Amino acid sequence: MAIQKNGPNGAFIGKVGSVFGYVLNGQNIIRGARKPSTKQPSAAELLNREKMKVMANFLGPIYPVLRYGYKELAPKGARVGAVQLAQSHVRKECVELDDQGVPFVNPEKVLVFRGSLEPPRECEMQREGNSLHFRWRVNPVHQDSFYQLNVLIYKVDAALVDLRIALTEASAGQCTIESSVLSTNDNPTHVYVGVVDTYKEILSDSVYLGVVG
Repeated sequence: MAIQKNGPNGAFIGKVGSVFGYVLNGQNIIRGARKPSTKQPSAAELLNREKMKVMANFLGPIYPVLRYGYKELAPKGARVGAVQLAQSHVRKECVELDDQGVPFVNPEKVLVFRGSLEPPRECEMQREGNSLHFRWRVNPVHQDSFYQLNVLIYKVDAALVDLRIALTEASAGQCTIESSVLSTNDNPTHVYVGVVDTYKEILSDSVYLGVVG
């Protein structure tokens, strides 16, 4: 059964016969039923499936982070959503092949935050137990108190995520945080930082600081 909303010119939602109707990113979509393929997938198709799988494994646990981190590029009501923009970025720019031809996501190339602000400069981090100490060069354009530091600590294999929004003023030049994600050393942990303007709610691109294990 299908539902016609808002009269004859409104959205058609549901199924009539072999026709499906739905709304995707604000657009009315009507399509026929997909027919399952009887062909054996080619090597290129199998590789593409593996690329999509590793991308989903990397991004899946941080979808909420991406909805925040890409909100400047994909504001509410945008035709393409934040997660879709992040997926496109990772698929095109961050998926690589190892020496055996197996695809993987290069975390160094991933941007978990995107925006028009200048990113942090000359960032360094040092681990001490469950704590990370950050130092960065203060950017003169980030002197106002509404410029704050964002931090993402992400243990991919264990799907552990620690997002700190507006952690401290960007003009501070240093800070230390403790995170439960660092309580074990069984998997590599990736660390990203960025700047947020808490007044205008705009961000910088993220900066990858490396792996702590």
